[in-house]
Amino acid sequence: MRTLLQTVEKVLDHDVNLLLLGESGSGKDFFAEAIHACGNRRGKPLVKIDCAAIPADLFESELFGYEKGTFTDAQSRKLGKLETASGGTIYFDDIAALPPTLQAKLLRAIQEKRFTRLGGNQSIVLDGRVISSSSMPVEELLSGLRRDLFYRINVVTLTIPPLRERREDIPRLAKTFLARRKRGIDAEAMQMLADYDWPGNVRELRNVIERAALLETADVITPASLPPLNAGSIETAARQRWTLDELESRYIREILRETKSNYSSAAKILGINRKTLLEKRRKYGIQ
Repeated sequence: MRTLLQTVEKVLDHDVNLLLLGESGSGKDFFAEAIHACGNRRGKPLVKIDCAAIPADLFESELFGYEKGTFTDAQSRKLGKLETASGGTIYFDDIAALPPTLQAKLLRAIQEKRFTRLGGNQSIVLDGRVISSSSMPVEELLSGLRRDLFYRINVVTLTIPPLRERREDIPRLAKTFLARRKRGIDAEAMQMLADYDWPGNVRELRNVIERAALLETADVITPASLPPLNAGSIETAARQRWTLDELESRYIREILRETKSNYSSAAKILGINRKTLLEKRRKYGIQ
């Protein structure tokens, strides 16, 4: 991680295109945001484009924008994401999901530093650092991405190691996530976290911590607070098989703690009325 961060520091103030590689949940979005926030384009827009989430038939208009009257629903001019990011950073998350027809057009825009809106003739300058990411290894990425586009977005590659390869980071990350919930953790539970391989990486660790902090009524997370983290942990799994009433009781207690027993605010968060909340408090013996 230190070597990776040293590389990041070297490219912060240079407008080179970056490719972030790493397993799902390893922190690619965090790195993209940090590079933008600390680099020479800080203060300008960071525009994230989730290539897997935008329908293929809308992608071109989302990317390049369009002029009024370009198609039936185009009642006014719309700026595309490339234009919105002017002066800042354009982050293509999951770049391999970009439709093949768009890959050629994006390549041309990056190469020429210019593009036009759909239905328009005016050439617009592409002024932005391009950061792309993928959860695929390079070999798989190249099977779905044009090689010429790959070479354009891949001036510098940053490969983020999975959490299992940097276990010394687990305790600090866990304590950081727990601090937000004002919880502690005992040594045995921390050892369980450190011994687990975390296939979902930092995202999975954060979710496990959030779940434990939400459902645990005590101030300290124990092994019983955690879901089964090792195959064959039958005893631990049995302790986690709460009934719906137990789960509801724990959740209501957590919301009441967060709202400092303000029943009107708690009821609003829970999506029930105050009278129902008071009835549930009596039902579960909540003090």
